[in-house]
Amino acid sequence: MAEGGIMLVQKIKRVIIGGVCIILAIFYILQRPTPINKELEAMVYTVNQEEYETSIVIDGSIKKELFTEEASFVGYFKIESYPKSYYAGTTAKIDWHSDVAQNIRFMCAGTISSLDIDRVEIDRTMDNIKIILRDGTIVSTKKEDAPNELGASFFE
Repeated sequence: MAEGGIMLVQKIKRVIIGGVCIILAIFYILQRPTPINKELEAMVYTVNQEEYETSIVIDGSIKKELFTEEASFVGYFKIESYPKSYYAGTTAKIDWHSDVAQNIRFMCAGTISSLDIDRVEIDRTMDNIKIILRDGTIVSTKKEDAPNELGASFFE
C-alpha cells in the first residue's frame, strides 16, 4: 500500500507540474509580440490651410499587456511628409496606457525624442491615426479630423 501511495503522489506532482507548464505556455503565447506591417494613406492639414496626401509606413510589433489596457509598439513608423521619421536607423516606440493616453518616441543614434509631435491618437490596431505637430499641422487617416473652415484644430 505504501508503494501505491508514493506512485499516486508522483502522478499528482506530474499533473500539477504539467498544468503549470501549460498555463505558463498560454501566458507566453497571449503576451508575445504580434507583428504588424502596413502602409496607410493619410491627409496632412497645415496651419496655412493647405491639404495634401501622405502615407504612413508601419513595420514592427505590438505587445499587449495581459489584464490591463496597456500595450506598446516598437518598429518603424515613417510618415512620408515628415522627413525626421525617415532618418536612417530611426525607430519608434508607441505606448498605450489607456484608450486616451498614448505617447510616441523616436530613437536614433542613441537619442530619444518625440521630435516635433505634440499629441497623438492611435488605436491599438494602428488603423486610425491622428498626429498633431507642434506647429499645428495635423496628419490623420480619418477625413473627419480635418480642421473646420475657421482653421481650428479638432482638439479645440
